[in-house]
Amino acid sequence: MATKNQIGLDKAKSKILSNSLNNLLADYMMFYQNTRGLHWNIKGEKFFELHLKFEELYTNLLLKVDEVAERILTLGATPLHTFDDYKSTAKIRSIKNISDGKKGVQIILDAFEIL
Repeated sequence: MATKNQIGLDKAKSKILSNSLNNLLADYMMFYQNTRGLHWNIKGEKFFELHLKFEELYTNLLLKVDEVAERILTLGATPLHTFDDYKSTAKIRSIKNISDGKKGVQIILDAFEIL
């Protein structure tokens, strides 16, 4: 029985790594969706600055999501790809109806701390 995967890495270690990457993927997806919601719903003071910053963040997060998912595939595993999986796996929790800029910035900082 082969102990190496298709790219020559130890299968057991690749499985551990891909599980960790799936956890990261779930957090990135929750962070992405939260940031998207903040972009759409932000109001009040600093609206223009925050609206643009949230867009910059979610655009960058989408690139990271793709990179992590592709790395999981390279390791021979399947990336998580349903919101049910993300919600049950991620440490970053879903937010809803946040329109206050200060709260939004704190949510972003908290997510970066988790990542």
